[in-house]
Parts: sequence; C-alpha cells; structure tokens
Amino acid sequence: MEFIGRDEELKILEEQYALDHSFVILKGRRRVGKSRLLEEFLKDKEHLYFEVDRETSASILTSLSAEISGPSGISLGFSSWSDALRYYASHTEGKAVIAIDEFPYAVSADKNLLKEFQSLWDRYLSRMDVMLILCGSSLVSMNGLTENYKSPLYGRNTCDLMLLPFTFRQTFTDGDYRTAVERFAITGGVPHYMMLLGSKEPIEGAIAMTMKPGAPLLNEGEYLLGSEFSNLSSYNTYLKAMANGNRTMEKITGAVQAPSNEILPYIKRLMDTGTVTKIVPVTEDKPEKSRNSQYLISDHFLALWFRFVYPYAKSISRRESEVAVQDLKGHFVDAHVAFVFEDVCREELRRYLLSQGICAEYGKYWGKGEIDLIALDRKNGRAYVAECKFTSKPMGLTVLNSLKSKVSMVKELDDFDITYCLFSVSGYNDDMAGKCGDDVLLFDRGELVN
Repeated sequence: MEFIGRDEELKILEEQYALDHSFVILKGRRRVGKSRLLEEFLKDKEHLYFEVDRETSASILTSLSAEISGPSGISLGFSSWSDALRYYASHTEGKAVIAIDEFPYAVSADKNLLKEFQSLWDRYLSRMDVMLILCGSSLVSMNGLTENYKSPLYGRNTCDLMLLPFTFRQTFTDGDYRTAVERFAITGGVPHYMMLLGSKEPIEGAIAMTMKPGAPLLNEGEYLLGSEFSNLSSYNTYLKAMANGNRTMEKITGAVQAPSNEILPYIKRLMDTGTVTKIVPVTEDKPEKSRNSQYLISDHFLALWFRFVYPYAKSISRRESEVAVQDLKGHFVDAHVAFVFEDVCREELRRYLLSQGICAEYGKYWGKGEIDLIALDRKNGRAYVAECKFTSKPMGLTVLNSLKSKVSMVKELDDFDITYCLFSVSGYNDDMAGKCGDDVLLFDRGELVN
C-alpha cells in the first residue's frame, strides 16, 4: 500500500532524531501502520530495525545477532541485549538509530529485560548519539512502560507516540461522500483494512472481508483482543452487548444478566486499550462525577465485527453465511453507519469551527430526548447543536423543527445562544431554502451550504 499521510508523526520522529539522544515509545492498535511508519522514517538513515517474534529469549538473541551481523560476513553471537545494542551503537558512524518492533514479545520471553534496558539506557545509550525506538501493538504492555511508575523504564522516554487510525477526512479525497462514509464505517481508518477493502462496494467488501470462505478478517476481533487479554469469553460477551445498542450500564447488565460490579473491571480494561470509550453528556458541569454514562465501542471495525460477524462466526466457518449476510445488508446503515456518521459529523463540525477560530467542547446529550452532537463554545456563550441524518432522502424542515423542540427542553443550554446545525448526505428539501443563516447552519456532504 502506498504510504500516505502521517506527516505529523514523521515530523515528531524527525524532531526526536535531531536530539543528542532520544528514547521513543511508539504504540498503536494492530494493523494501524506502525511498522510502515518506521520503514518510511528509517529509509534514509543508518539504522538497526529488528522485529521480535514470539520465540524463546535465546532464539530472539540469535536472530538479533544475525541482524546486527548483516551482510558483513562476520558471525556475531551476543549473550544479552545489552551486549548486542552496545556493540551496534559503538560501531555505527554518526547517529545510531535502533528500532525494536513488537518489543512486548521480548519482554514476555525474558522477565528481567526491562531492568536490563533500564541499565542499558542509563549507563550507555543515553550518553551516546543514539535514538532508541521501542514499538509494540499490545497497548496494555506498551502503556505500562511509561505510565506505571514501578516500571524500570518509567520517566526515561523522551517521546510517547500513539499512532491512531486515519480520520475520515484523511481517508476521503474525492468521489461519492455517502460511499466514503460507509467505507470509513467498515475500515475505521485502519490502513490494513483500507487495503483489503480496495475499490469494492462497501457492503460487498465487508462480506468479502469477513463472511466468505477464506475471509481474512473472519476472526479479526478475537485476534485483536487476544493480543491484549485472556478470558476472551467475558470481553466478547460485553462487546457483543454494546454492539447491539446497549450503551448504559443498566442496559448492559440486563443484556448479559450479570451485575455491574462484575462487568466494570472488564470495561475498565477495554477503556485502557482504547477499545471502549466512556462518555457523559457534554452539558455536565462535573463530568468526572457524573453517573449518567454511556459506553461505546470506539473502534468502528470492531463495532461492525461484534454486531454482524461474531454472532454468526460458527455458521460462517461452515460456509452457511446466508443469515449473517442478510442481517448485514438489512441493518448496515441503521445499526452501524448511522452511528459512525455522528462521529464523522463531529469531525466535520470541528473542522468548520476551527476554520472560524472557534474552540469548543464536543459531545452528545441524552436525558429529555437525545441530541446527536453538541459543540459548546463556552468563551462566547454559544452552543452548536446538531442533527446528523444518514438517509437516502433529502432533509426537510421537520428535522430542524424537531431539533429546536428538543433543545428547548434542555435546561443546561438555557444560558447559551443556540446555532442549529444539520448534517445530510442527501441534500435538503425546497422548504429548507433560505434557512441557512446566523442561527442555522446546513452541511451537505460535509460542506457548509451557502
């Protein structure tokens, strides 16, 4: 796949490269393009790139020794990481860049490795012209390197870089806007999924990726979770419940028939890896104390997988995918894309407001009714409230009037001036002509209607 985007991340890595010595933590979910980013960054630099496999400590060191030996013809055998990396750094002219990919595998193979790296960095590498990059997909392990004060490497890194999936706008350049949203709802901006989807039509592409014989992503959800957690049955159960629209703790407990004190530790771990997001109404004055919470699967592909693939996995593996395909075709939009579109609209509204020099807090509201999207500009006392409709029909005045009615019942917005924002992928009816003004903004396919 052609390397695209990542300008900001490359700039950060170059800034770290310019330091006398630097220690970079690079992390992100699987398939997001960490290795490809490293390849692009390292291509014009003298470097050691070593990807750790799931092997014994001795086997890993043998492979590392061979990598350092390279084409020189000199057979090197190192008995420790310290010996190997010190040798490479001291025999490299100029800056030595050392990139270790899938570092958590090495830690799993050698429980004393973190202490060894602490000594290696403190005594040697931090005093040399070295850039050390530790990369990994296990967010539990990678977060622990820098966020746990008991970690031997705590406080030593000069950069902690999380590589995120592409945003919608980074994936959309031209073409049909509606189709682009549907494609984003499948891939979630993850480069590997974008490559697999290719130019296929969204629904047919999703079927090919997850439901046909030999589908490459049939077991993807469990593969992703398995790299982070054991006891997948509990995680699968709770994520399946959320994917089916159970977002509050009350609804989740009802769906899985388990008490909240049993569920919450699992959801907390899912939140730690960014798989699940906890949200409260954006109008809350003290969100950290709010009990009015919802839990959402933040990864769009995983939300799709747990809603349409996981419940039918056994049937699909037996090549009896008819019911799964029927469910996907019948509810792809209302059970999945419509919710992803709210996130897309949040991005589009933020893009517009920033172009106007407006900084705001973004979120949703639920209580007496539900509002898809609210941006609070507290500095200027203005709230931008939005309705996001992913339908095949043009939007009419009824939607605007309904939004105004819902806003009138939200007392938390009484002190704000209101701007009503409508987002449509199918344009607007004639009765909306002339409605766009100071207090009404109409967005058609992400762009403001003049």
